[in-house]
Amino acid sequence: MTYKEGKILFGPVEHPWFDPLWRRIVLVVFCFGWTGVEYYFGNKTWVYIVGAIAVFAAYAYLYAYKGPDDPSRETRPRMDEDEE
Repeated sequence: MTYKEGKILFGPVEHPWFDPLWRRIVLVVFCFGWTGVEYYFGNKTWVYIVGAIAVFAAYAYLYAYKGPDDPSRETRPRMDEDEE
């Protein structure tokens, strides 16, 4: 994570909506599928961009994702809690 003025730029990816494994798998497969579409049409720049997003999604949602029972799980704060 990167910190700037005490705030997290890339915060935790844990969200209750992503708790079921099948949703995280669908997200990662979609990203890699979109990378394949861009490769098929010859858009090298978009292949690198979407491929990087797909690799990050695979790492964050399949490898490093903390389930709802993990005591070190940290979710993003609500918008009204961040206004100070």
